[in-house]
Order: sequence, then C-alpha cells, then structure tokens
Amino acid sequence: MPQVWVSAPTTFDTKREAEVWLSRHRTAIVDKVVEPRAEASKTTLREYATLWLQERRNASGQPLRTSTRRVYEHYLDRHIYPTLGDRTLSAITAERIGSWYAATLVGRPTLRARTYSLLRTILTSAVEDGLLASNPCRIRGAGGSRPATPTTVATPAQVAELAAQMPERLALAALLGAWCQLRSGEVLELRRRDITPERVVITRGVTWANGTPHVGPPKTDAGIRTVSVPPHIAAAITEHLRRFTGSRPDALLFPAEPRGTTQMNPSTFAYHLKAAVTRTPLPPTFRFHWLRHTGLTLAAQSGATIAELQARAGHSTPSTVMLYQHATSVRDRALADALSTLVATQDASGTHSGPDSG
Repeated sequence: MPQVWVSAPTTFDTKREAEVWLSRHRTAIVDKVVEPRAEASKTTLREYATLWLQERRNASGQPLRTSTRRVYEHYLDRHIYPTLGDRTLSAITAERIGSWYAATLVGRPTLRARTYSLLRTILTSAVEDGLLASNPCRIRGAGGSRPATPTTVATPAQVAELAAQMPERLALAALLGAWCQLRSGEVLELRRRDITPERVVITRGVTWANGTPHVGPPKTDAGIRTVSVPPHIAAAITEHLRRFTGSRPDALLFPAEPRGTTQMNPSTFAYHLKAAVTRTPLPPTFRFHWLRHTGLTLAAQSGATIAELQARAGHSTPSTVMLYQHATSVRDRALADALSTLVATQDASGTHSGPDSG
C-alpha cells in the first residue's frame, strides 16, 4: 500500500495529542475518507455552527428548545460571527480566540462568559468530528464569571409587600415564585387543572420566540414535579381561582388579558414586577428569579436537605441546588444571637469551656 501523507489542521501542544489525532484519523485515511485538513480548511465557523444548531441535542436527547436555540443564535449573530464567522475552522487558532475574547463584551462579564462557553462547546464538537485536533478555546476561567448584580434574598415580609404591590391579578405569581420556587415560564403557563390550595403540578413551561409563545416540557425530567403549597398562601390561591381564573380546566392563571386564552408575554410580566419593586424597599435590580432564590434559601435555612431542595426546585443535579444557598444578614444575625444565648446559658449554669477550662 502506498504511503499516504496528511497534515493535521493545527500543531499540537503535546506528543500525546498528536498520537491521539493520528490514531483517530488513520482509519479514515486508509478508507480514503476526505482528509480532515481539507474539510477544516473549507468549512467556516458559520457553516459548521449552523449545522451544529440543527443537530444539537439536550441532556434528554431532544432537539434544542426554541428559546435555547434563539439565545444561541443571538450570541452567534451578535458576538461571534462578526469576527470569526467567515473564518475557516482551521484558521481559528488559540491566538485568534484570544484576540477576539479581549475585545468582546468587555464590561459585561456574565454575557461574555456565556458567549465564550458556547464557542468552546461548538469547537469541542468540531474536535469530536475530526475537523480540529484540539480546541483553540484555552483561556483559563473565561467560561465563568460572577454576576455583575449580586443576588438579593428577600425576607418573608418583603415577599408579602412585593405581592401586595403587584396588580391584583398577578399578586399570586410573586407568592408562587417565592414559596413554591417556580420559574417564570412555569408560572405563566399554569392552568386551573395544575393547582389547588394544597399542591402545584408542573409539567410544562412557556417560552417566547419572535413574539410567539411556545409551550413545552421542562428542560429536564426533574423539572416535572409536584410541589406542596405552604399553608400560608393557600387562601391566596383559592381567592385567585375564584376572582381571576376561568372555570375551564385549561384556563390560564395569568393570561395576557383578564380571562384571556394567551399567555402573558414575559416582558409585560417583567414590567409589572419592576413597577412593583420600585414601591418596596427591595433594590431596583430585583428580578422574578430572585424570588425562587429566596424560597430555596429559606427552605434550606428551615432544615431542608439537598435532596429535598433538588426535588422541589426541579433540578437534575445537586450542584445546581447549591447555587441557591445564600447567607443573609438576617440569618447571620440569628446565628450571632444564638451564640450569645449559648454563652448566657453556660454562664447561668456555671459551665465554661475554652482554653482556661479544665
């Protein structure tokens, strides 16, 4: 058999990387498959990413949700394609990635990290497809960031005040966000058949794309769940169903128009929430998702286990639940008071402990 030469799409950092690439492509070379370098040198990032969006599957093996795909397309169109979209995969080097990153979304760390992570994921697929020998996205820590706006954990009194400042037909939405830990898309798709004063059943959520609502299952199987309603908001549910919800089982709890059949647009809902926030002591940056943070944090402080929080929140992994475990000044004050109580109790009983005890 005559010797066949093929050039790798880029140089390798280690001998091991070169050996892995050669092993992966030896069969393709023998079978006379188009050489990787040829494919990488004529396929642009835009072309590859377009195909990637079509074929990408989520953790459940399903095509990307409309809302997720829309977000990815936004990142690509606005922040990746203008600089890298028309370059071939073989021309996208670590140096070029570094230059792009240095000039992209400076001052917007969260969006910058998400955009970088998407590009890294796409190029990882290109490596798996044999078009690249290694991923040129190698900037340490570029895929992570701290939120520009710190999350606020509200107090129970602040949750009640926020609900009171919402339009009457939306007050229950704030209570469900905090005390049942629902996402906004889950709240806005709730129907009469999904809720009673004792429990909420979540099997769907609504997302929006191009001004049109799309109803679908939660992102993961864990998102399908039944949440017990805390007794202190049971009366609010009963009253809302009586005053603001149609009699049909599929009647929306929070339609765009009173007794309407179309879900409320999230931007409209956000407008009402923001207006209500301005009439409370909460920071003006407070958003609906922070009600969910609040509820999960307070549940943890009440003694809920990680498994219980995971089930209630509809998370597929324990690590995600841990993101919601925020310390609050109120809790810190309670811990400080508890320490003083412990000392006072020991002093009263004549029991002491410490370096001088013995």
